[in-house]
Amino acid sequence: MISQSRPRIPPPKPLLAETIFVTLAEEIISGELAAGTRLRDMELAARMYVSRVPVREALQRLERIGMVEMSAGRFTRVTEVTDDLVEQSLLFAGLQAGLVTRIAVDRMSADDLLLAAALVDRLPPALPDPIASSGAREELYSFLSLKADNPLQHAMMRETSFALRRNLQRTRIDASAVPLLRANCASLREAILSRRTDTAESLVREQHAILQVNP
Repeated sequence: MISQSRPRIPPPKPLLAETIFVTLAEEIISGELAAGTRLRDMELAARMYVSRVPVREALQRLERIGMVEMSAGRFTRVTEVTDDLVEQSLLFAGLQAGLVTRIAVDRMSADDLLLAAALVDRLPPALPDPIASSGAREELYSFLSLKADNPLQHAMMRETSFALRRNLQRTRIDASAVPLLRANCASLREAILSRRTDTAESLVREQHAILQVNP
């Protein structure tokens, strides 16, 4: 008997430029490519066994999100994370996270609401550690971005997430702000579970406004 089941189609392979973009972004985030490092497309192409075309595409994407700066015919180098850049990143992250929270809370299933609440519960214990705190926020808002089910918004957040991770991974929480953030998380948890979209969005933006830049 001939099987009527459809053959399994493997998922599409990521584009070469996408793979290079992610690789370089992760190397910048980890510090393997430190601020000020010169990036030469010919050397990168040789290291990755590819042509210069996808390397240039990846570098242009990194420039658009501020992780590298390019001067035509002169240099391409990794940018520095300044206090002003951190403040601007927090402002952008708060606006975007607030928006996806608003959309997601209205659309999520009851089970998804519980998962989101559990991710909120991970925020307070992570507060003393800047990297853990940044990671916990990224995990929560990446989940909400996915559940918002808005392809355009999700694509934009994914693109900028690399820059936000790099810019905010060492943002510390001022000791005086910890009680405020704990209270904020408790209120956010309840707002998500009760589907209060306006309140949830406002609390997410407030959360990012409380965060302090390293001196």
